[in-house]
Amino acid sequence: MLPDPPYTENELLLRIANSDEKAFAGFIGLHWKNIYGLALAWLKSVEEAEELAQDVFVKLWKSRDKLPELRDVKDYLFIIARNSFVSRIRLKLQDPDFVENQQEENHYWRPDRIMENKEAYAILLEGIALLPPKRQQIFRMSRLEGMTYPEIARQLDMNKDTVKQYIAKATVFLKAHMKERMPEQWALLIAFAEFF
Repeated sequence: MLPDPPYTENELLLRIANSDEKAFAGFIGLHWKNIYGLALAWLKSVEEAEELAQDVFVKLWKSRDKLPELRDVKDYLFIIARNSFVSRIRLKLQDPDFVENQQEENHYWRPDRIMENKEAYAILLEGIALLPPKRQQIFRMSRLEGMTYPEIARQLDMNKDTVKQYIAKATVFLKAHMKERMPEQWALLIAFAEFF
């Protein structure tokens, strides 16, 4: 929430540079969605995207003394996010299991496997449609729209833990549904791991 009265972005940056935590919280509120969306597009994982977005704002806070000198705060946030992403990928590339999993995953996106992927996605959507209405709504908001649990909880006026329970139950059902409908291609579903 932004401090009262409303401030221009430059005034907000000055307040943050002076360690005003309320101004910083307001700043995060203004920019969270963009950074989180970018991280989600890069990482394809809700949890990792949340972590990366948090890292961006922690780094911004730690270097808050530089904020008054910024000409374009959005560019600055993008650079921090990009550098955090690159660092994260470099670490992952040092892990032999990660490299092997990526090679396996790339196998599923070869042209000769695209039809299988489309079929699996259609079955996933079919499974989502079979969920009870509230569970379906929450799952779609989380996995298809990229909303965080706190965002969903706020929008639906629910407890964050309740949102987690809905997602967990939906995930259990969808895994069983996919396995039942595509038993011979169960390994293919690795390509859809981000939904689970």
